[in-house]
Order: sequence, then C-alpha cells, then structure tokens
Amino acid sequence: MRFVPSNCLKPGQKLGRDLVFDRNRILLRYGVSLTEGHIGKIQALGFQGVYIDDDISKDVYAESIISDELRHRAQKDVRSLFVKAEADPSNRSLSHVLSLTPLINNIVDEVLHNRNLMMNVIDIRAYDDYTYSHSINVTVLSTMLGLVLGLNRTALNELAMGAVVHDLGKIFVDKRIINKASKLTLDEFEEVKRHSLAGFNYLNISSALPGSAKVAVLSHHEQYNGNGYPGGHAGDDIHLYGRVIAVADVYDALVSDRPYRHAMLPSDAVEYVMSGYNTMFDPLVVDAFVRKVAPYPVGTCVRLSNNVTGIVVENFESACLRPKIKVVKNGEATDEYLDLAHDHGALSVTILGMADI
Repeated sequence: MRFVPSNCLKPGQKLGRDLVFDRNRILLRYGVSLTEGHIGKIQALGFQGVYIDDDISKDVYAESIISDELRHRAQKDVRSLFVKAEADPSNRSLSHVLSLTPLINNIVDEVLHNRNLMMNVIDIRAYDDYTYSHSINVTVLSTMLGLVLGLNRTALNELAMGAVVHDLGKIFVDKRIINKASKLTLDEFEEVKRHSLAGFNYLNISSALPGSAKVAVLSHHEQYNGNGYPGGHAGDDIHLYGRVIAVADVYDALVSDRPYRHAMLPSDAVEYVMSGYNTMFDPLVVDAFVRKVAPYPVGTCVRLSNNVTGIVVENFESACLRPKIKVVKNGEATDEYLDLAHDHGALSVTILGMADI
C-alpha cells in the first residue's frame, strides 16, 4: 500500500483503503479499480490523495494508531456535538459534551494499546470534513504526546477531553470569517481569537467537566514565549495540556487544506513545528512530537540524494528523518532496502522529497 497524491492518480490503480466522505459514507471501497471519473470526483471533493495497492507496495502496510471503525464513529460523535452546541448554545447541562466520555475512553485505550507505533498514516479526508477530523486528529496526537510525557490514565483522559473540544468556541465566531478564503483583516483575526475564551466560558458552566480540560481549551493558543492568546502567558504558566494541544493543533492544521492555503506535506509541517522549539512551543512537547510523528509516513514514495527512489516501509522514533526505504527501479519493486538510520553506507544519503513512482 502506498500513498499517491490526487494529481498523480492513474486509471486502473486499485484503492488500498475505503474512501470515506460526508458523515462516514463510503465513497469508494477498498480494492476498486479507479476510473477517470473516480479520479475526477476525488480531486473535486478536495482529497489530497489516496492509498493504493499495487505490486510495488504489496508488502507495505501503514498501521493506524486508532482503528478506522473508531475514527469513523468519533467523527460522527464530534459532528453531533458541534451541531447540538450550535443549535442550543445556552444548554447548561453540557450533556452533549459529557456524552463523549465513552469515546474518549476508547481513544485512550487504543492509543495505550498502540503506544509503540508512530503516527504513520496520512489522513485521507475531503476538504469539507476538516472541522470534525481535525478534532479527532488533535485528540489522538495529543494523547500520544501525553503518553510520551508520562501522563497517567486519568490525565490522558482529561487531556483527550480538552483536545476533542478545543475548537468548540468557534461556534460563536461568524462563519463567514471562519471560512474566508482570503487573508483576514486585523478585526477579523481579533474575532477569531475570541474562540478559545468563548469555548472555555461555554464549557465552564458545568462542574462535571474536568477543570483541566476546560483550561486546555482556554490555553491552546498560548505560546511558550508569551506571544499567544488570550492571556499572553509563557512557559510553565501555560497549563501542560494547553502546551500539548498547541503542537497537535498546529501540526494537523498545517497538513490540512484550508480556505486560504493548500496543505503542507507532513515533512514540511514537522519541520515547522521543530522551528518553534522553545519559542512557539514547549521544547519538551516538541521532543515528544518528533518521536511520534513521521515526516515521511509509511507508504510515502520518496526520492533520495543518491538518485534512488523508493517507498518508506518503516520509521524510527530515534531518527524521524531517517526511515527504512524499499527501493523501486523503473517502476518495479526490488528486494533492496536502504535503512537511512542504521546502514553505515547510507549515512550521507538524504531524502530530497516525495516522488511520483
């Protein structure tokens, strides 16, 4: 299985994973042979790419941190939460928020079960699915980072709850601003900045929600150097959960198509997060991040500085930029592998970027 960007898809390629769209409806099923019509639909709906199965990648499998079944159910539950909150923002019981508790438990369970995996799968989502898939991705990544940082089960549940509702305050922001395709004016940006405090105030009406989860919502746009909002807090004055969610939130936003820009490659987004070390982001959280997020996920086709092309088959926590690669020659798989992290003969070889194989 390998990831192919939408603009590189070719008729006859076989889909390697179900393609899900709009409230978890299956658009195309695993194993279908793509046609020109399928490819046009994939591109029109804003999918960045899809996984395909072929002879080149038949032995390559990208493992997910959470199952597809749980991810689909999570997106459905989060969509329901946002719809109910927007329809009745005065609901003081927050029963719709607290109903996510079993979901949070399941996500934490699967992250704990897969604690040795890296975030190795490119999220396949349409442009319109951003809000809900973003909430789930931030929750999963935040939980992974919390686990690396040594949080116990109770703390992981609190962190995950804060992460899943971190952007709930956006229901109080004008949708024309949220979905604006051009650069925001200063006044519009100030309006958007209200969402973290608005979300906190909305959640704070219930004593049943953990206080630390509410503070995580309030503080997820604070920056380690004090240049964030709404309080301009710095360093350890920012709650740990807020510092964790800040990294997960920025990363997932960067690898997503937004109204005002195209998605970054995972490798570029990882480098952006690394560039915020000790400025935008807590260095301890960034250290955890580079251990668990693969810049070149399994199934990514890459070109190397020694003129070799291949498919990433394994990543290593201790060397996130140095994966193991299956060599491809003339469009056909070989039995050759390059382990950039451990092969002494490959120490000078670097990844130049993604390849169209």
